[in-house]
Formats: sequence, C-alpha cells, structure tokens
Amino acid sequence: MHVDAGGTIARGADRTLDLAVGALAIWTVLFHLAHLVGLGRDTTFFLWVASVVALGVVLARSGTGWAAPSGPGSAGRLSRLPVIFGLAAAALLAVVEVDGLWWPLAWLGLLGVLAAAVLSVQAAGPTANTTARAILRRTSRTAAVSVLVLAGLAALLSLVMVRPDQDDVFVVNRSAWVAAHDGAFPDRDTIFSDDVLPVERPPALATSVEALLGSAAAAGRISAVRLTHLGFGPLIAALAVLATWRLLRGLGARSPAAATWAGTAFLVMDGAVHGSFGNFFAGRSWQGKAVFLLLVVPSLWHHGASYGRTGSRHHLMAAGAGVVAGLGLTSSSVLVAPPVVLVAAGAAAWDRGEPQRVLRSLVAAAPALAAGLYALAADPQRLPDVVAVPGFLNVRRLLDSGTEPVAVLRMVFGDGLPALVALGCVFTAWAVVGSRGSRMVLLAGPVVVFGAFLAPGVLDVLDAVGEADAVAWRTLWVLPLPAMVGLVLTAVHPGVRAAPIIVPVVVLAVLLAVGTPITSGDNRGTELVWPPAVDLPRPEVDSARTLVYLAPTGGTVAGPEKVDFAVAVLGVEVRAVNPRSSYLRGRHAGRDFHALDRMTLSHALDHGYSEWGTEATARSIDVLAPDAVCLRKDQGDEVADLLLDGGYNRAGVDDTCRFFVRSAG
Repeated sequence: MHVDAGGTIARGADRTLDLAVGALAIWTVLFHLAHLVGLGRDTTFFLWVASVVALGVVLARSGTGWAAPSGPGSAGRLSRLPVIFGLAAAALLAVVEVDGLWWPLAWLGLLGVLAAAVLSVQAAGPTANTTARAILRRTSRTAAVSVLVLAGLAALLSLVMVRPDQDDVFVVNRSAWVAAHDGAFPDRDTIFSDDVLPVERPPALATSVEALLGSAAAAGRISAVRLTHLGFGPLIAALAVLATWRLLRGLGARSPAAATWAGTAFLVMDGAVHGSFGNFFAGRSWQGKAVFLLLVVPSLWHHGASYGRTGSRHHLMAAGAGVVAGLGLTSSSVLVAPPVVLVAAGAAAWDRGEPQRVLRSLVAAAPALAAGLYALAADPQRLPDVVAVPGFLNVRRLLDSGTEPVAVLRMVFGDGLPALVALGCVFTAWAVVGSRGSRMVLLAGPVVVFGAFLAPGVLDVLDAVGEADAVAWRTLWVLPLPAMVGLVLTAVHPGVRAAPIIVPVVVLAVLLAVGTPITSGDNRGTELVWPPAVDLPRPEVDSARTLVYLAPTGGTVAGPEKVDFAVAVLGVEVRAVNPRSSYLRGRHAGRDFHALDRMTLSHALDHGYSEWGTEATARSIDVLAPDAVCLRKDQGDEVADLLLDGGYNRAGVDDTCRFFVRSAG
C-alpha cells in the first residue's frame, strides 16, 4: 500500500516515541539489575546501548503499532446539556474556594456531571471502526511537517529558557556523581557525602534516569549538567510534542496537527503556578517527573486505549514498557500509571464489547503496583500506620478532608481564567470527537481524577498509607491536558468555518494578556538567554564556579543558598553547606550533620548579619569549617569580621560575592 510523505513522517515519529520510551524502560531494568549483581556504570551503559540498538531494529521492521486504530468517524449526536453542565462545573471550580464540608456536596455535583456525560455518550450509539492505515493516509505532509517544526521550536525554547529549579540539587547532582565514579551506582546520599549518608528521599524504588544521564555524560566526556539541561531537556520537549500529536491522531481529532499546536501553545501560556502543566514543559523537561508527564503519560493513554480497541499485544507490551519507564523517572508513577493504563484500556474495551481486555491490561500495570507494595515494605516504620488506616476511616473525617481537593486543583490549574480554560477543556473534550470509543477514553481521565482521587477523604487515606500529601497534586497528571485543550480549542463549530483558527487565537491571546506565560520573568525569574546556558541562578552560578575553583577537591564550600544550589548542581568536586534548605532535615540529618549550623551559616552569608547571634554564627563557622566562603556583596561587615577572626583570608570579589578562603594555619 502506498503511504504518502505525511504518513511516513507520522510513522517515523511514532516509532521514535516507542524507541524513546522503550529505551527508558530498558535502562530501568538494567539499573536495578546492576544493583542486584554489582555491575559497574560502564558495563551497564554498554548493555543499554546494545539493547536500544536491537530495539530500534525491531521497531524499524515492525509493521504494526505505528498508527492510530481509532478513526474520525462519528457516532450519534450528543446532547448539549452535559457540555453546559461541564462548563458550569469548570467555572465553579475556577473561581470558588469549595472547601471543608462544601466539597462533598460539590463532589456529588461533579459525579452528576460526569454521569450525564457518560449516559449521553452511551445514548449516541457506537461508531464503525476506521483502520489504522486509513487514518495514516489522511495525515497530510503539510500537517506532519508543521508538527516537526513545532517540536523543533519546543526544543529551542527549552534550550534558551532558564528557570532554575532546586529539584536539580538532587537530580543533576546524582548524575554528576555517577559521571565522576565508574563503579556501582549510588544508593545513598551524593549531595552531602560520597554515597555514605542515607538518601534524602523517602524509601521507595530508586529512580534511574539520573544514573542514565550520568553514564551518558561520562561516555561522551561532557559535564552532566550541560548534557541534562542543554541536551536531554530539549530532546524531551520535542518528543512531548510528538507524543501529544500521536495521542490526538489516536483519538480521531479532526485536525491533529492544529490541535497539537493549540495544546502546546496553551502550555507556554500556563505559567501562573509552580505546579502547572506548563511549568513542567520546556523549563523543567529534563527532570524525571517532567519526562513522565510529557512523554510517558500520553504514551500510556495511546497504547492503553489502542490495546482496548484492538487487543494487540504490541500495544499491551508498549503500555507495559511505559509503566516500567515511569518507575525509572518518578515515584509518582506508582500513583498515576496504573489508573491511566486501566481506564484507557477499559474505556476502549467497553466500546468494543471486550471486557476481558481490561483484566489483561493488569499485566502492563503490574510493575507499578509491585513497586507500590515495595515502597510500603521498604519503610517498616510505616507499616503500623498502614495497618491503622481502617481505624482512620470515619465519616466526619472523610467528609472534611485534611488535604483539600480544591487546594490540589489550585496547585496545578491556579484560578480565574487560566483555570477556567483548563478545567473547561477537561470536562468537555469528550464532546468534540466523533467516535464513541474516543469519547469514553476522554471521559475516563476526569472520572478517575474527580470521581476517585478527589473524592472526599481519598487524599487523606493516600497520605496515611504512603505519605502522599506532598505529591497529592500529581494525581491530576492522569489528565492528558495538552491534548484535551487542543481538541476543544480547534473544534469545528457549525456555521463558523474559521472557528478552528479564530477560537484558539482569541483564547490564547486573552491568556497571554491576563495570565503568566512560562517565559515571563514573573514565573520565578525566568529568562530567555543566548547563547544557551545551564538552568542555574544568574549571576550566582559564576560565583559558584569561583568557589569550586578556590576549594580543594573533596573540600566544603559555603555561601548563600542560591550559590550553594549552583555548586551542588555543577558537580561533586566539592560539597556545599546548604544547597537546599528542605534537605537539611530527613533521615540523613543526624547529630553529626549539624543541620542548624548549616542553616545559621547559610542565612548569615546571604544577609550579612547573624540572625541568631554572632556566637551562633561563629560556632557554625568553626564546626563546619568550609574551605571557601561566599559572603553576599554589600551586606555589611558583621559576618566578614567573624570570618576574618575565624582564620579566613579575603580572596577577591565579584558581582555577587566577597570571597574568603581558610588560611593554611
């Protein structure tokens, strides 16, 4: 069968996505195998490269799985009433703080909205299947090329956008440690010690992507931070665009390319809150959790739904690979991946009258479920809390949630118009596609989020079982938001031929005017720079490099927290006293860690005075004995005098710091 240029591009993009997710899954398996049998970094990396090459050959020869099995054919007409209810629900959640005992009432209303949507889809009747190859024919060359251009623009934005994030203190520091050590991978702390102290994060299955980047940096003889920020990040930003495009084609979007552009443009406008989908796009695309959200979650939706429709083992295996890849990227995958696979497969299988496929999809979700059980067993101190959960369940406590669902929504969607656009698309995306199967798949996400995760008391139960309070907002990652937004904004409106162009342009222009783009300086000081630079605080990163130069290898340096942050991310030649205040507590912070002294000295060096008294600051200098010190410039001489009295000598000045080094005596 002849395949045109657009189809060839789509086929290549789909195989590239499967190769990328498969490569991450292979590394996750090899990483944990290396831990078990004691394989070194270079051996493990060689096995990974060989395995990825083999996978690439298999995918290149495969004639299945590269296109969407759901067609754009239409089921019956839908009632407008559920759509109106959905928009009303979105408006309520966007502007009203529905908390306390009001939330259970609102939740019942949301259940009613979703139930009305499901009944409307069911009443509209089934859709005749359109084959994968027929859909691929309809991918025009212009549309396919436009998506490739968009992917390139996303990569460019990631390359030039600087938005420092302190999660890199753990993420990139660990990669730098792996790059500097060719032995076994670390399973303990690398920020404050050489794999000696307990790791900062809670006990769970260790993520592996940091070790992959460190191994690649060592093989390529490049710094881990440059590879991560300037190589891996842009790559993931580009793949995220392709993943959204594939999902939209799979859902039978009337114009997948236009919807991909609209959904991606929305991400660029979505910078109002730190936890927004947009702020995990170009500005943090190298972090494991961002890779999971941008690349793996759309792939899970695609392959889960495709398996439910077709029963193809290819899609089941691809979904399983996505789940395994997620485990190597973030512990949150345990919470997000299983429901995505199960409901995507379940919704499509229901449409096909093949309920047994839902049970079979458990095979793909099993690795994440097993990892969740391991996380509970890895922390025996948590077991009594888990056992006590049934006693925790009383009606009053469940109805008045400790973790407010509306607060979780605010952390991701914010409020006002940006929240209205996002939530409105979440509640109505199902109504703008034609096939019944795609409608059910798009309804499955909101049903899981609002019907299950945000049900009264559920977040409290998750916190009691697995200390999930800090990451409860990530349950919203179940939603394929860019695809949903793209579908709604580019929907066809009878009588308005230009609606797919006018609506997204107007909506995005309004968001630009009243919202906060991810490129705005109001978004945590984001900058666009050329030539590209690593995502570290500026100009503090220059002072950090000076501190590293002034201190001996293996030494300790101290400065304001932003400077210490940059030191920890740049490498592991020296240790910073306080690269992140939240890391000064935890399992690794024993008596000999001197957490209070670290905080005292860091604050004094940042502000130029002794918040807790000169004696406390002098003691912290004596106890920690950093080899090189940065005192923020133009902040007074109180701390400078303490350093001089403590045996330090002046070593220069730059735009940020006055430098001191400890005298040899």
